Amino acid sequence: MPLHLSTSVDHVDANDWRAVLSAILLGTVGVLSFIIQPGLVQGYVTQLNVSEADAVYLAGIEMLGVALATIFMALKGVRLDWRWIIVSGLSLAVIGNIGSALTLSNDAFSAFRLLSGVGEGIIISISFTFVGLTTKAERNLSLYLVSLLTYGAFGLWYLPAFLAAFGLTGLFLGFAACSAAAMVTAAFVPRAFSISAMPNPEARQLPRVLLAVALLGVLSYNVAQGIAWAILFLLGVDAGLAEQSVANALFLSQVLAIAGALAAVFLAARINRNFAIGFGILAGGASIAILLDHPSLALFTLGVCGFNVLWNFVLPFILGRICDFEESGRMMSFAIAVQMIGLGSGPLVAAALLERSGYRATGLVCVALFVLSYLLLLIPIRRHGALLARAQTV
Repeated sequence: MPLHLSTSVDHVDANDWRAVLSAILLGTVGVLSFIIQPGLVQGYVTQLNVSEADAVYLAGIEMLGVALATIFMALKGVRLDWRWIIVSGLSLAVIGNIGSALTLSNDAFSAFRLLSGVGEGIIISISFTFVGLTTKAERNLSLYLVSLLTYGAFGLWYLPAFLAAFGLTGLFLGFAACSAAAMVTAAFVPRAFSISAMPNPEARQLPRVLLAVALLGVLSYNVAQGIAWAILFLLGVDAGLAEQSVANALFLSQVLAIAGALAAVFLAARINRNFAIGFGILAGGASIAILLDHPSLALFTLGVCGFNVLWNFVLPFILGRICDFEESGRMMSFAIAVQMIGLGSGPLVAAALLERSGYRATGLVCVALFVLSYLLLLIPIRRHGALLARAQTV
């Protein structure tokens, strides 16, 4: 649902190229750590000499900060000065990353990763909403995804060599520098916005219990994604593949994910959304299942590419359908908050499972959550379809 700037608040054109570029840059800076999380988890193992479970836990702590910030922004972000909150979020990311660089072998390290996550979550929330302000939201969303996925592709590809040369200290100081530089974008950000209701011809009001079921489906899907994204690199290494070979496979998956994201934009009006949701979720789960029995490099590459392409393909369809389940337009903000909760809790679940049960059990739980998410979403989808069919016969 496009958002439109309230020009009485501030003379900033949200559709100006500088404003759009600012939104894209902010979004990319917000995911500097998350997009390369599989490689970062492996970096924790090799650089900090911690167990795989502890490494995944550290990633989960950061994502917990992202989730908390996203929930806060969903509830309070509309009432805050955007320029102030952007500078605040970037400042937290700078402090958190500098603190992380200085406390690698200290108990304070996890606290600084949490602080970094809070700052990142604020920026992610603002950037998503900012892109929604523009009149060409679909095009700008595509540019946004291309930017962050391109960074993710080259970041994952080069990360092993970078860590070998500069270590985690250099990586976190680089994150801090990027976050500090991004503060220049605040001048091109509107101070506030107002929502102009846009008619949604497919919106039908479902009972609250079904809305809750739909959000549980979104939660299950994103917990599965969070588990998978945290352990992908570890699965490759556990299969006996070289770190650089794993990084190369993830690089390819990120490049192909750009095509997945663009396909969702161009096919949105051409394919059945419910079919796309079912295919994307279940085939994504199957892609993870491929990785559970010490795959060859070719099979590992196929699995991670399928997973990443389908993730970026199906997510817009899921969020779009969620918005059809309620007529006031509030479901999107709840869905984004639940999405971040799932992505944040996924690595924590993975860490606990790895410590107790190993990779195979962790992967099976991940696949089961994919299937559960589809079954949960299918309930409100079927009810929504029945309401649409009833309206057409009247």
